[in-house]
Amino acid sequence: MIRMLTGQIWTGMEYDEFSINGSSKPNDQHNGVCYLGNTWKRQQTGFNGICPYSIDCAASEMFVKWQAEHVERRDELVKVLGIDLNWRMNQVSDGQRKKVQIMIKLLRPFQICIIDEFAADLDILSRSHFFDYLSRECEERGASVVYATHIYDLADTWASHIAFMQLDRVLSPIYKLDELPSYKEVLARSGSSRAMCPMYVLVMEELRRQYRDSNLIVEDYKNGKDDDEGLIDVIMSEQCNERAGNQFDTEREKDQTNWTAGRLTSQLRKAEEEQKRAKRIEARIEAEKNTAGN
Repeated sequence: MIRMLTGQIWTGMEYDEFSINGSSKPNDQHNGVCYLGNTWKRQQTGFNGICPYSIDCAASEMFVKWQAEHVERRDELVKVLGIDLNWRMNQVSDGQRKKVQIMIKLLRPFQICIIDEFAADLDILSRSHFFDYLSRECEERGASVVYATHIYDLADTWASHIAFMQLDRVLSPIYKLDELPSYKEVLARSGSSRAMCPMYVLVMEELRRQYRDSNLIVEDYKNGKDDDEGLIDVIMSEQCNERAGNQFDTEREKDQTNWTAGRLTSQLRKAEEEQKRAKRIEARIEAEKNTAGN
């Protein structure tokens, strides 16, 4: 879903209605959409295995035009993330490389930033500053951030709304976090029942509730154990049956090579140009008729 929202999956899509930030053709760094995730390109290519952003150059030498156009934002991000613009990209750690990528991706002001589990490699201070920065962007510019994650530390401190991807792959309604009854109940627990990470407890209990209520589980999950232990066994058994993450993409593309995908893109662009040309000719003919009539 995240990759569709940001144009990473862009061919073979079928939909009744599709609009991201007012556009039916979303893409990273286009129309105010920003994507932070580990999918670096639309198609599988021969460059798999080569770490992106690892060229032998300084951070200041990457996307020079963007940096020049947005110097103030660049300098703020450098301060927020703790970046040295003299870092050589082929010598930095994974965490440092991720900081530079975040800086580059956020140089242009965004309206919606979609993050796919991207802050894990950041140290705890950088992650905290990064989330504070995103909060300011939302408050000061009316932007929005969608963050898909399995890691819940700090999420309690800045998330304003929450939605659950359900077992049937349907997204739940979007709840305002501080008004969600189940979240308020978790926050109210005290003593030995106190939730040290309320968001973690909320999501864990929601997951267990979905599995208990789901028709996907047809066997008796107790198996002679206590409820929770038996339920976890069944959940993990169900996860073993999940198909590979990119299998659907691979099946859809089948024998499409990069050359084929590139040719398809060229054909689509050519067809669009021909349509525009036909419309220009039609408009010119109509204008000449009007002129002759006058």
